[in-house]
Amino acid sequence: MKIYCERGVSMKTRYIIALLVAFVLGLTTFSYAQDHRGGHGSGQEGVQNIDHRINSAHEKIDRGIQSGALTREEAHRLKAELNAVRDDEARMRADGRLSRHERDRLEKELDRLERHISRLKNNDNTRELGHRR
Repeated sequence: MKIYCERGVSMKTRYIIALLVAFVLGLTTFSYAQDHRGGHGSGQEGVQNIDHRINSAHEKIDRGIQSGALTREEAHRLKAELNAVRDDEARMRADGRLSRHERDRLEKELDRLERHISRLKNNDNTRELGHRR
């Protein structure tokens, strides 16, 4: 004996539809959480972001040297700091991947490096462009 609701749809059919909707919503929520909390999707993007930031920092240092905004000593210090970040990254990647904790640590090191680049490029120490050192 079937019990029918409005529009001729049985309670059993409505129950199955509700379960399917809950399942689909739960699956999309789980997938979203994985992508934005260090799961499957975020690992490669995090690594690419770090690589991009390292290359960007290198270019900023080079532009500072070319424009004269960085002295030779400042440029050497910044390049040494950049090389330390690269060394840390290589050591962390030795096992073939970067954990979320390792990516966070590299991001903090790059934040610090970018602050140093900005501070040194905008201080009063400049190199005269006419003289090569």
